[in-house]
Amino acid sequence: MRILRHPRGAAAGGLVLVFVLALAGCAGTPSGTDTPMPAPASATPPAADAPLTVTEWTVTALSGVPVPAGAAGRARFALAPDGTAGGSLGCNRFSAGAAVAGPSVTFGPLTSTRMACEGPPGEVERTLTGLFAAGPLTWQVRGRTLTLTAADGRSLTAEAGSAAE
Repeated sequence: MRILRHPRGAAAGGLVLVFVLALAGCAGTPSGTDTPMPAPASATPPAADAPLTVTEWTVTALSGVPVPAGAAGRARFALAPDGTAGGSLGCNRFSAGAAVAGPSVTFGPLTSTRMACEGPPGEVERTLTGLFAAGPLTWQVRGRTLTLTAADGRSLTAEAGSAAE
């Protein structure tokens, strides 16, 4: 009886070939194509746009300039579905009529408390009062950010908080 032996090099070469072929199957391209597989989808879908009404908006910037640290988080407002607006101008509380028509919103005359406001909160309040009185403002919501822009280019940027009560 004759025993056939394989040379060691041939056996090792066969194992290497099997290993290389196995790795080629995991290279990240669908079989038969040269295009890479798409990256897996993000675990978090993009944030839906916050609604213009029933959202409390916190003013973060005026005409592209961040609200000063001494007034940050103090100017907040909400538009209600019944056509009213209210909140804080940074120092005084206010209420007003607010009409939304397509891409624009118009605030009626503001009624506010009458505390003396100095420093950054007073400056923010004066700027917001002028902006709200500027006539129709174009509004745009992207994700959780609202931008209101007057015809003369003045604007405010606000971030969505929780739904207004």
